[in-house]
Amino acid sequence: MPLRLQKFLLGYSGTSLATGLQVILLPWIALTVVDLPALQLGWVQASVLLPNLVLLLFGGALADRRDPAAVAALACIGLALCHGALLGIYNLFLISLPILLLYGICLGICSAFLQPARDNLVQRGARNRGVQASERRVQKTVTWMMLAQYGGQAVGMLLASRFEYWGLQALLGVQVGVLLLAAAALVSLREQGAGRAATEKLPHTLILDGLSQAWRHPVLRELTALMAFNGLVHIGVFLVVLPLLAEGYGRGAGYYATLQLAFVAGTVIATVTMLRRGQGAEPGRGILMCLLYSAALLVAISLGPTELGLIVLCLCWGAVAAASAGLGRGIVQLLAPAEYRSRIISIYQFALFGSAALGALAAGVLSEYAAPLTTLLWAGILSLVAFALVAFSGALRRVKISDSEV
Repeated sequence: MPLRLQKFLLGYSGTSLATGLQVILLPWIALTVVDLPALQLGWVQASVLLPNLVLLLFGGALADRRDPAAVAALACIGLALCHGALLGIYNLFLISLPILLLYGICLGICSAFLQPARDNLVQRGARNRGVQASERRVQKTVTWMMLAQYGGQAVGMLLASRFEYWGLQALLGVQVGVLLLAAAALVSLREQGAGRAATEKLPHTLILDGLSQAWRHPVLRELTALMAFNGLVHIGVFLVVLPLLAEGYGRGAGYYATLQLAFVAGTVIATVTMLRRGQGAEPGRGILMCLLYSAALLVAISLGPTELGLIVLCLCWGAVAAASAGLGRGIVQLLAPAEYRSRIISIYQFALFGSAALGALAAGVLSEYAAPLTTLLWAGILSLVAFALVAFSGALRRVKISDSEV
């Protein structure tokens, strides 16, 4: 494995490990350390998400104006400072709701600048001895990136499960350490002259330029719309309906955790499979098939499977979700022009996760007035409709990847 790729994966897995810890630690601190009620817990969770969504497009614009390796490294240092500050406040017994809200906002701000800059470095990680990477090598690097992401998050979640034995100080210290290590790995990928010359443009102009570029490209336009649909229908349903189903089975939090682990296991299996077999010469067709499989899985779950059956279906759901995400991110890396890449990545991520928040709200309303299984059925039907529309359009379906290798 080339040294540049090793550095990129080290940085990416470090940031993902810290995220896995954060996903568990933040709500756990709110519930057990500060003893917040459910409504205030929602405020804390939203404090991380909202700044991320508001600033994500600006993060993409900054990574296109400056060296993305430097931007990603500075964002890692910012996250490390956030966790270090909370560690100091915890030692002084001063953690409260306002402190957690400020902590969440700072995490969201740093994450908004980290994500597009970090993903922009795929092309540098794919190069070998300065030679421009082939399409196949870029696809493989994207798959390695996703394995680092899912694997790092899984390790972070496993470390967070030791909360009662290691304590909050040790886990916050781990976050600070891995983020500083990630920053060192990412900053080593800096290149001379990587900054952009168009520094006279205002941020909103750069964002509009990126939106215009994505809109003019039929494949990127169709792919972004499809990812918005996935966030609205699939991620939204997953976030809301899955815990409701687990509660309906009467098995408690342990069963819900098992469903989550099954989903993560599916993502890892799919990513390893793509690493061994590649993403194929027609990734657009692969995304379409993933959409069809998702529709079938949603309909199957809506029929009310057994407890074991739901675990198996969640594993399959994770595999399909990982395959679709890997293929989509590979297409973005290959088709986005270099000078617009960070902005188009941020647009892609904004479409996916911004619509997920709306999807979670819609799924909650529908589940409140109907039933969780009915919500899943409608999600499956909508997925079939989306499959037919995208297949009929044909832009994504006709994407071809060269077989050449460097």
